[in-house]
Amino acid sequence: MTKFNLIKLNAIGSTNDWLKNKLQSGNCHDGDVVWTMNQTKGRGQYSNVWSSDSQKNITFSVFKRFSGLNSDDSFLINCAVTLAIIETLEKFKIPNLKIKWPNDILSANNKIGGVLIENIIKGKKLNASITGIGINVNQKSFIDLPSAGSMFLQTNKKYDLKKVFEELLETLDLFFNLLKKPDKVQLLSSFEKSIYKKGEWCQFKTNGSKFLGRIVGVSDHGLLIIEKKSKKLIQFTNGGVEMIY
Repeated sequence: MTKFNLIKLNAIGSTNDWLKNKLQSGNCHDGDVVWTMNQTKGRGQYSNVWSSDSQKNITFSVFKRFSGLNSDDSFLINCAVTLAIIETLEKFKIPNLKIKWPNDILSANNKIGGVLIENIIKGKKLNASITGIGINVNQKSFIDLPSAGSMFLQTNKKYDLKKVFEELLETLDLFFNLLKKPDKVQLLSSFEKSIYKKGEWCQFKTNGSKFLGRIVGVSDHGLLIIEKKSKKLIQFTNGGVEMIY
């Protein structure tokens, strides 16, 4: 195990919110990890709900301080975390892993993981972040979530939650260390190679209208670059565009 400060809770509303409350009380330390077997009010991106059956999945959050990152480079945390998840799941032989921009983890076309990163920025420096991670491990069904999947559904194997969790922490630690003196070009390049449907023509939606485009890459500051049929390149912020798949 890595040198994280592990806090295990039986049930909790949101692991990210729990750590934020701990931070506001002045009692949060670098490497604090809160892990629960039953997250009752999990959050995803843009106020979406992260639904997870008790005792079947992994839901946790990490508080991490960063001294070498500017606020403009905050997207590198997203790259490091999602790549760490991909590398971990590959060790468990989960097939066809991709990152649906910016931070959904897919196996084939099924979402089996997600990330919620909330940064603490002071001036132009990225001081710290609270990173919430959810991995669907042994859940067998998802009501009204046709695109959801799990490690079990992809392989028909049941997994030891503790083993998957510990492996993920080990890999996260390695990628967090890369952020001390980040190789921005390498991190972005590795992230781009894992983007779902990169280079394929797909339907996208922005501001209520749809268009055909293909992902060509990510900018230095984490903006998604999409080429339209007219050859025009457009950049989108996180949440600025949705892929229809």
